[in-house]
Amino acid sequence: MSDEVIERALHNIYRRNFNPKTDIEPGFFHAFVSTLNAAADKGIRQAQKPEDDFLNALRHNTAVFAAFKTHRLQNDVARQLTDSNGNLKPFERWKNDVQDITSHQCKAWMRTEYDTAVLRARQAANWQQFQREKDVLPNLEWMPSTSPNPGADHMPFWGTILPVDHPFWEQHRPGDRWNCKCDLRATDKPTTTVPADPANAHDPQPGLDSNPGRTAQLFAPSHPYIANAYPGAREAVEKAVRKEEFQEIKKEARKTLQGTTISHPKLKGKIKISRRSIDEWTNQPHIHYQEKNLMILSIGKVLQNAKYLGKKTDVSQKAGTKFVHIFEIEIKADKSWIIVKEYQDGSIMLYSVSDSPNILIGLNKK
Repeated sequence: MSDEVIERALHNIYRRNFNPKTDIEPGFFHAFVSTLNAAADKGIRQAQKPEDDFLNALRHNTAVFAAFKTHRLQNDVARQLTDSNGNLKPFERWKNDVQDITSHQCKAWMRTEYDTAVLRARQAANWQQFQREKDVLPNLEWMPSTSPNPGADHMPFWGTILPVDHPFWEQHRPGDRWNCKCDLRATDKPTTTVPADPANAHDPQPGLDSNPGRTAQLFAPSHPYIANAYPGAREAVEKAVRKEEFQEIKKEARKTLQGTTISHPKLKGKIKISRRSIDEWTNQPHIHYQEKNLMILSIGKVLQNAKYLGKKTDVSQKAGTKFVHIFEIEIKADKSWIIVKEYQDGSIMLYSVSDSPNILIGLNKK
């Protein structure tokens, strides 16, 4: 992280432009998120790309981790804002007092977290591939570390070959400690015996004790940022991550969907997607808010599989609207309804999505 980003974030905290207990400082947060997302993208590029749902879950995990990291950092430095008499320190003095914290969190540990995220993202994508191909390559081989100074704790496991779903891989696996550079490789070679835990074997380090290929978590909830979070952290993290993902989804939808068209076999014309379509969809409240917003990115496929219920007259007739067409879908087993508007000039536009059955009032199902 650049010194300029750190300086701006510290000024934000010093001026009390937000509450460190209940909010997340945006400068630190966005820098951490972008760094960890870049790490995840790099790791995935080194493997076969997994499904979009899995990628979205990985990105959600990096955002959550970045938010908890930010909350810990901002509160650690904010605690040193005042001197022993309770007086606010001059900014430069305070910045020097917290330099060890910012240097550790934003540079040294950020590098370790970045490198580990690259490795675990690649391993997560590879694990998805192992599952898809286990009928052909049923076993996994623990490959030696590529580090010039490998840790002795994993050496007894090098060369171990066991089935993909063997319980051993839940107890020990590459990537369960920081900067581990061991790896797994799919193979049809014969299995070996299960190695006994050596005397210097360790439990997975906190935050790395889950299989990212199963959980889609590069960093597990056992990490001290999360497990030992300050009061108020969880509410602050949820709010910050929700806002961050909302903005990212809207930006991606505008980039890829604005100005395009989709279709449904029950409607003759093409359904246009406008900037307003995207804004209405993403701004709409919903019981499954995140899932609803993510759905816009695959709206063409979603609409094709939606059940057409019928249309009703748009009594508002705003901007020359004529009919409202309703399509039924399910989000996490709960019904929702896609709203498409038809205008007097015959054009058809994607409008929004709703989880309220009131939208069905006045519907002509003929």
